[in-house]
This record gives sequence, structure tokens and C-alpha cells, in this order.
Amino acid sequence: MPNQLPSPGEVFLDHTAFFVPAMEEAADALERCGFRLSPFTIQTNREGDETVPSGTGNRCAMLRNGYLEVLVATSDTPLAGQLRERIADHPGLHLAALSTADAAAEHRRLGEAGFPTLPLVDMRRPVGEDFARFSIARIAHGTMPEGRAQFLTHHTERLVSLPDMLDHPNGAEALDGLWIAADDPVEVAVRYARFTGRAAMPNGPLATIDLDRGRLVVMTPEFLSQTYGIEPAGNLPCFVAASVRVSSLAAVKKLLDASELRHRFCHRSLVVDLPGALGDALIFHTA
Repeated sequence: MPNQLPSPGEVFLDHTAFFVPAMEEAADALERCGFRLSPFTIQTNREGDETVPSGTGNRCAMLRNGYLEVLVATSDTPLAGQLRERIADHPGLHLAALSTADAAAEHRRLGEAGFPTLPLVDMRRPVGEDFARFSIARIAHGTMPEGRAQFLTHHTERLVSLPDMLDHPNGAEALDGLWIAADDPVEVAVRYARFTGRAAMPNGPLATIDLDRGRLVVMTPEFLSQTYGIEPAGNLPCFVAASVRVSSLAAVKKLLDASELRHRFCHRSLVVDLPGALGDALIFHTA
């Protein structure tokens, strides 16, 4: 079984999420890209001795390192309201979820770094007759204009990285990058450097933040368009693409040719423009 869990002091890019208005069409688009998705589950929070609905439900493409999530609102809760607010900007990527061995410690560090923190969350989602459990450290809604940014700690890795869900027709192995479009890449990178506790590395029209697993990449919309043909769908700054490592681009190309999804080769990668039901883009590459 792969190790999804960082060691103490490490920060991993754990997952990102597409916020969508309806699950069926969004899931279909991701499956046409060659991903196998988990069954639909309703998410809950633990509040004292009670289990209460979070107002969201998901399906996931679990990879050997990290995963992709598709989220929909299922009721009228504050969290569901935030999801609908982001979808009003555009369906697509609205979450940067980083994993840590100690969400409570990151929660304290974020407060000390000047971020307005929210109470730690004990989130659960059913897996068979058990529950996958996570501790989540969040900051106040709207602090990051790109969407939700959070740290989480996995408590039940065996229920998250199920061996029979890790093999995909497209050969996907790892989520290794989350891309952001911004008129001022340095401002965004410095902000996420403060959030992650890692250094920002500016380089002209782009800036990167390398994590212990995965990275954040910030680009100007002009550079993104000219280099990868990606046009941001949301108000800037915004998440625009997730980078996924695969075993073979030829296998992905075959699937995409049959999918009728628009795609192209750019810089030794395959870029896929996802339909509006899912939003934004995927970038497939090999090691």
C-alpha cells in the first residue's frame, strides 16, 4: 500500500477538488479522462457526541500519491453555501488540500502566521461499514481568493487508499501539482509560502513553491495561455489546472482521442480542457 501520510515536519500536496453543480456529468468527464472513481458518499462532521452532515458529498479518483475529488452540495449548510459561491464564479478547481502529520500544530502555526483560523474539524465519510476520518485545519472563508486552502491529517489511511481503487485506465500514479493563474504571481506565491511554511521561488512570469511531495505553480494568464493554451475560467487569481503523473502518455492519448475532450501536447505533457460540467484543466505527464 502506498504511503499517503507525511512524516512529522513534512507537507504533502494531498488532493484538490472540483466544485461542481451536479455529480453525474462531472464524474462522466473525469471517467472519460481514464480515472476510476469511488462511489458517491455523503460527508459528515463530528461535533461533540453527534455526527452532523457537512452539506457536501464526493467521489474521488484515488492515486498512489494524492487524489482528485469531485464535490457537490447536498443540503443547505455553511460549507455547502461556500461551495455554491465558488461554483457561481465557475465550476472547477477550488481547493488546495495539504497533508501533515499534525493538523493541530499547523492550525497553531497558521494563527501565528496571521491567518484567521477556524476551529479544527473532525470530518468523516463512510467507507463500507466504517468511516474514513480526517482532522482538518481551515482558515476563514475568503482569506484565499483562489478558493479553500487547508491542512489535513489522515487517521485511517487504510480506508482512503483502498488497493482496488488505485489502478486507473489512464495509468495515473500521482497528483504532483496545482496551478494558479494570477496577474501578480509573486504576491500569490508569497501568500502560499506563508501558508505552507515553504519558500516561494519567483522566476519572471511564474513562481513555484516546492513541497515535500508536490508543488504549487503560479503563472500569469498570458504565460499560461501562450505556453499551455489554458485560459482561466474564473476571476483572477484562481486555480486553473491539476498536474497528474502517469505511466505512459500514449495510453492517455488513446483514451482522450476516444473521449471527444479537447487535448493537445505541450512541453512533453498532454493538456486536457475539461468540459464546463467539471471545469478547468488537467495536465498529464510522465516522470
